Amino acid sequence: MTKRCQRCGALISTDDYYKFIRMKYCKSCAKDVHREQKANWIRELRRKTREEHDLTRQLCKAQQDEIERLRQLLVIQRERNRALSEELWEVTGR
Repeated sequence: MTKRCQRCGALISTDDYYKFIRMKYCKSCAKDVHREQKANWIRELRRKTREEHDLTRQLCKAQQDEIERLRQLLVIQRERNRALSEELWEVTGR
């Protein structure tokens, strides 16, 4: 059983039928194709990981902004409470 490499066109022959069905490339091209596929897989994995990290950074930034806004509101509320306490103190004399 023989067929041609899909990359370079060299003849590929084997006696094992299942191996014959599976084979697409000659041994030298198979190494190169595997290396390219692995590089593409790693590149895609890094891109997805980078996107996930970017999303996480955006969420953290949004949470930090919310925390800062709430702190400012807390400071304003404390000032109002202090002013009301002083006003109550002046009115009741306690």
